[in-house]
Amino acid sequence: MLRYFLVLAVTDGSLLAARFVVGLIASGEPRGPHAVWRGVHVLVALTATMATLAVHSIAYTYFLATGKWAKEGVRVYCLPTWINDQAKKNKRKAFRFEFWGMTLVAIAAWMGAGADTQGLNPLWHLFVAALAIAFNLGAFTVEYAVIVAHARLLLEVKSQADRLRAARYGADGARTADVATDEHV
Repeated sequence: MLRYFLVLAVTDGSLLAARFVVGLIASGEPRGPHAVWRGVHVLVALTATMATLAVHSIAYTYFLATGKWAKEGVRVYCLPTWINDQAKKNKRKAFRFEFWGMTLVAIAAWMGAGADTQGLNPLWHLFVAALAIAFNLGAFTVEYAVIVAHARLLLEVKSQADRLRAARYGADGARTADVATDEHV
């Protein structure tokens, strides 16, 4: 997940920056049928908005799924409860950044549509877009750090589970219900 998230975050950060630059170029362009940069800005902005929503949703899903996996590992192998508590803490820490990152990008898109079609002051759109970019770049950094910490926690769960399994079933851990059933047949 570390490499995937890093690639997705860098790609999305680049799209957010491109959206901002193209928006600045488009703001100097006169309206009319030959306003190419406005159309390009809308397309890049929609792509960046969807990419931001996807990156944060993928991170949220990762914490949700691996948190359940850690909880199950704690239950099955009677591991210390601090592991489950730490998994929940990691998910909560990342959630704030995921939620606000998605919210700010959605508000920037909404204000951009309002500035384009309803006469909303474009400076509000510019301000919220700049805030959304800055917050999301910081959010990606925090989310990556939490994913690293969470990956270490999951490695600890796996290590302890492997150790307990080896103690119960021998070094290879091959004693399963299927093997036992095959021996009796």
